[in-house]
Amino acid sequence: MGKRYEKLWRGKYLYSNSSIIHKRSKDLSNINGGDRREENEETKKDVIQETIDKVTQENEEKSATENERNRFSGRKVIYCNLQKDELTPENIIEKMPEILAIHNQNVSDIEYLDNFYKGIQPILEKTKKIRPEINNKILVNHAYEIVEFKKSYVFGDPVQYVQKGEKETEHTNPKISLLNKFMESEDKSSKDKELSEWWYKIGTGYRWADQDNPEDEDEAPFEISTPDPKRTGVVYSTGITEEQLFSFYIQNFSNEITTQDTPPIGEYQEYTIYCEDKIMILTTQYGRLQLKPLFKKNKLGLKKKLPNPYPLQIKGFRIIEYPLNKNRLGLIELVISQLNAINRITSNELDDIEQFVQSLLVYINQQIDIDRHKEIIKLGAVEISTSDPSKPADIKLLGQKMDNSQVKTYKDGIYNDVLTIVGIPRLNDKPSGGDTGQARLLGEGWTMADERAKQDELSFKKPERQFLKLILNICNEKLKGKSENLKGLKLSDIDIKFTRNKSDNILVKTQALMNLMSAQCPPDIAFTVIGLFNDPNEVFEKAKEYYGDDLWKKAVSNVIGDGNDTNMSSKKTDDKAEKKENQSIDKNISANEG
Repeated sequence: MGKRYEKLWRGKYLYSNSSIIHKRSKDLSNINGGDRREENEETKKDVIQETIDKVTQENEEKSATENERNRFSGRKVIYCNLQKDELTPENIIEKMPEILAIHNQNVSDIEYLDNFYKGIQPILEKTKKIRPEINNKILVNHAYEIVEFKKSYVFGDPVQYVQKGEKETEHTNPKISLLNKFMESEDKSSKDKELSEWWYKIGTGYRWADQDNPEDEDEAPFEISTPDPKRTGVVYSTGITEEQLFSFYIQNFSNEITTQDTPPIGEYQEYTIYCEDKIMILTTQYGRLQLKPLFKKNKLGLKKKLPNPYPLQIKGFRIIEYPLNKNRLGLIELVISQLNAINRITSNELDDIEQFVQSLLVYINQQIDIDRHKEIIKLGAVEISTSDPSKPADIKLLGQKMDNSQVKTYKDGIYNDVLTIVGIPRLNDKPSGGDTGQARLLGEGWTMADERAKQDELSFKKPERQFLKLILNICNEKLKGKSENLKGLKLSDIDIKFTRNKSDNILVKTQALMNLMSAQCPPDIAFTVIGLFNDPNEVFEKAKEYYGDDLWKKAVSNVIGDGNDTNMSSKKTDDKAEKKENQSIDKNISANEG
């Protein structure tokens, strides 16, 4: 008999090994004797079903308590008191059970938040005790909306590597252009979006990078990937710097076909441990956690044993963590209770409408049986008679509807709180009146969204520099002796740029630029202050290529010159007016004396 998976809420699975249940049934059969086989077969089926039902009930009870989880405090960071020179196989094998215990706690949260993002939310388990036949389950997936907006707003355009602004050169560095070309060939922009999806869902993400295999070499000498956080982890030092000690990736081996939702149950697991200068592979294939024997076939087809751990030709951490913030808090968990409340309110609103439409009939001083009631409902008409005038018969609809305006105000208030917490601008469907463009941007939350995006950029840049350090080492080693190489390119020469559309309120920004130019403000400061360009230094350098080095000076002198000409003209006009006025006064004095 095979293995049985029964999917429950939250993507959990009930796993029961049928062979164990079969063994229990077989033992019962042996006790009862061979003459009662038919009865034993029934007993065996009952035992199997009883065992499965019991496990199912336990999992359902656990699921019912977990589907309302509102308490999250980010992902746990794993620390270890080992030093880098103590990262031996023996020490790592000793620490791995504790490390995996913490990692599994994170996996539980990650699964919950990932399923919440995909639409598997507690509202789907909604129950109703009064009139249970009217039980609508409306899921408004604002979690998906939050993550997708942040992905498109921050990572909608590819992240670019540019020349540092303070570099004393007027030309684009061809080595940076080659680096961008390599990243484009590896489709890094798509992998950035994959990483950002995990980033905003669970508060962290991971990137893997390594040199190309000899048989898979392409335009770029390296390859990159975005590993699943449920199977990836990083261990840090307990020292003051909290530097990375090693990372690990878990691979499950099973004889069955699996999907991305298959539970981590297999025949055995392998753990690839990535240190800064070596890699080791651990396995549970032989009943306990130990080093895996590694072999490689030579040209003759003979197996050759390889060392484990084996040294890295190019040093550097292959897996790099990208935390969204120090506590690894995702956006969904910040507002998960509000999102559940919105789903409940929306579902109850539809329940209220249906209950109002399907209001109960109340018969007052009137006796009627079920068949007569069904006939009345079918015909749509009713005849009543009063036997006692003091107790007149009547029929009324029992219905009470909620105040939709108050409910909508309450729900809109919760939704606005959600948008404010996660830093998303609200959709304003009301006329703006006489508000200026800048006032609307500020009031509707776009200015706040831009400031939050700048914080996300800073969180991304720190691990991205660690990734670039590894990439430069790989390129310098693999491109030796080739015409196209990155020799001489330093990490300090590269700036990481995020591109967003900043053309809003462009008239005010250009007028501010002209005023700063008239005030003889330095160009680099002026271009930065107006906030119109993502890279002010690059724009100014390109402008000098078109208009010359004295572009800004010429423009300033023209503006000042125009101002002086205007002042001189105004002064001549004033002098003429004053002279004419004096002549008029003299004429009046002469007339009076005469």
